[in-house]
Amino acid sequence: MIELIIDSYIAELNNNEICDKDNVKFRVSDAGRCHRMRYWKRQGKPASDLVDSRTKRVFEVGHIFHKWVQNILLKQGVLESMEVRVEDTHRVGHADALIRTPSGLVLYDFKTVHSRKFHHKRKEGADIHYLMQAVTYATMLPVKVSDIRIAYISKDDLCIEEVSVFEYEGIQSLTEKDWNDLIFAWEKQIEPEPKPMQEWECKYCIYRTECLTSINTRQ
Repeated sequence: MIELIIDSYIAELNNNEICDKDNVKFRVSDAGRCHRMRYWKRQGKPASDLVDSRTKRVFEVGHIFHKWVQNILLKQGVLESMEVRVEDTHRVGHADALIRTPSGLVLYDFKTVHSRKFHHKRKEGADIHYLMQAVTYATMLPVKVSDIRIAYISKDDLCIEEVSVFEYEGIQSLTEKDWNDLIFAWEKQIEPEPKPMQEWECKYCIYRTECLTSINTRQ
């Protein structure tokens, strides 16, 4: 019964967000992901595969943790601003937090994960799409930042690890190319071929069935 009540509550939240969202632009949070998915999403194409209730609950827990961390930063007097809206002709998004430090403003992007994620991160490195999201937020901010950081926060035990985007050589040029190619395709109205950068993308894509069908039809 509690599960159904929670799912109903989250569904109401999601419906309100859909009404409020500016869906005529690319979302910065999708940086680095498959161009076809982002193209279809901006078109407003209906999903062929719905997000399951468990995944929605996981996302909501992530939102709660974000707000909790932001509130602590505010109370500790280091928060310059949070949920900073960034927008241009083609993109829109919200940066998690700008923090005041002795060396200047630092942009933070919070990522709530399960504890096993830390093992995978040490083995495989930081997630490329997370890095590209953070770089995009920073380049769209009206102020300059001294650092761009991703904070991984475990929902299981509150372990926290941080990485600086500047540790990864070439990430800024890779991010710029990602957006330039996608925006070019949009302006020319050329539907991109499916080309996920990470293996897990297709498994969780809201268009996986329709995309696979279109590929099979061409063959």
